[in-house]
Amino acid sequence: MKKIVITVGAVMAMAAGSAYAADASTSVVTVTGGTVHFKGSLIDAACSVSTDSADQIVDLGQHPLHDFKAVGDKTELRPFTIKLEDCDTTVASTAAVAFSGAVDANNTDLLAVDATEGNGAGATGVGIQIVDEASNTVKPDGSSFSTAHKLIDGENVLNFKSQYVSTAASPTAGQANADATFIMQYQ
Repeated sequence: MKKIVITVGAVMAMAAGSAYAADASTSVVTVTGGTVHFKGSLIDAACSVSTDSADQIVDLGQHPLHDFKAVGDKTELRPFTIKLEDCDTTVASTAAVAFSGAVDANNTDLLAVDATEGNGAGATGVGIQIVDEASNTVKPDGSSFSTAHKLIDGENVLNFKSQYVSTAASPTAGQANADATFIMQYQ
């Protein structure tokens, strides 16, 4: 019995040794995989802007030129929101938004569309109007704020709408895109 136990023990030791030797002979390769960018900030404000609202796209749709027969003709309003999180009404009771972007040369109440979009094939003769939840136009000049929204503790949603507005009697076809940044004002 002793011989069997010793023999089994010796065989197991050899098997473990050869398994260890096989693991030790496996080479390890390490290569650079890329970069992870972490972005954020600490703010001293009543609320934080939700990451869902920070970079969003508002789809204004496609509209035929025959919808624009005169200066001031408009498309239907398309809604978008800015969501605020972790609001504390002991810090501030209202929030307002200002948008900043290229202002239309013919109507300073409107955001200018990028006429160089698509290798010079951008639309002309239209701008983009931004309307707040009180149906007031918010100029995209960076200093005109929306109507103040009364905050509640926790999550708040500020509702806006946008639309194309004709700034010329005969707009031209093409991409009609624009970018605007926004800032929050808490009081």
